[in-house]
Amino acid sequence: MIKIDGLHLEYHDGRQAVPVIENFSLEVRAGESVAILGPSGCGKTSLLYAICGLIKPTAGMISVDGQVVERPRRDVALIFQDLGLLPWKTVWKNASLSLELSGAASPVLEGADETLAQEWHRRKKSLFWAYFWLLVTGAWAAGQRFYLDRPFSAAVYLVTLGLDLIAGGFYWSGIRNIIEANPDASWSELLWGGGWPQIILFVIVLGLTAELISRLVYDLFTMPRQIREANALIAQQVRSVKPILDELGLDSSFYDRYPHQLSGGERQRVALARALATHPKVLLMDEPLAALDAFNRERIQDLLVHLWRERGLTQIIVTHDVQEAVFLGSRIVVLTERPARIKAIIENPCVGTSRTSEAFYEKVLELRRELA
Repeated sequence: MIKIDGLHLEYHDGRQAVPVIENFSLEVRAGESVAILGPSGCGKTSLLYAICGLIKPTAGMISVDGQVVERPRRDVALIFQDLGLLPWKTVWKNASLSLELSGAASPVLEGADETLAQEWHRRKKSLFWAYFWLLVTGAWAAGQRFYLDRPFSAAVYLVTLGLDLIAGGFYWSGIRNIIEANPDASWSELLWGGGWPQIILFVIVLGLTAELISRLVYDLFTMPRQIREANALIAQQVRSVKPILDELGLDSSFYDRYPHQLSGGERQRVALARALATHPKVLLMDEPLAALDAFNRERIQDLLVHLWRERGLTQIIVTHDVQEAVFLGSRIVVLTERPARIKAIIENPCVGTSRTSEAFYEKVLELRRELA
């Protein structure tokens, strides 16, 4: 499934090359769970980034499912060490982010079960409410962007409109001064009689107005298509994200909460839901449980083993915890100091078994001796 052959990776600090990974070769079979242990700073995170296509190797080759990795792949998901949740997005929108970025869409839900249909009708967007929202806001284009969950684009509209009003106000003040001083002034005097400041203001007002109107007209004519695309995306989110959130213990009461309203374990579940939403074949995790307390860490470990067995995922987990490596990895790869090389590969039949069994403790001791 994953084949790494002669991988070399280095970073450049000015003119100096800093080697991170050197002569690294590893094969991960389909459906296998591999845990990677090594000293801090040895290059474990860089290895994950190279596998998912975020950075290019200096030398060597990485292939996933027989294809050379040259860019990020849809079937490879990565969970960052800090989870990477966006604080301004709700649980639902964070979990749906991978679908939104991929631009995937599916038909509107038909024949879905009652809970999916209810969630679809609660979240879908309609032209009636879109135009109503635009009418209420008064700033049509900005209102549409907010309605379609594009706050940055909406802010561009509002800033443009504000600048237009400010520049127009100054320009109108100049025209009024000319009228008061010379009531019989011609149109040319009204437009240009104020000298260079008035000419510059005229150009600013004209440019901003033309830009705003062109955006407004374009969006008004394309709104039906944008609403249809938004509805199709929401349909896919309902099909893909809701079952995963429910499976991970995040019911509908969590959907509209923000990350700061969640516990550490709940945030971890949201990150997992986002990674699983696109139904990846490969799941890469960079110390995902490092910030959790012992109780929540074991609960999430149990959940990871369950998901791995149920979905047949191929997964690689970077960790500093010896017991976690034994519990989650069917094979455990031990790395050296930077530049990282493979020091040992340990077969582990104790993956997912009882943490209190004698075989589990013997494997932990074996791994600790290897790390010593």
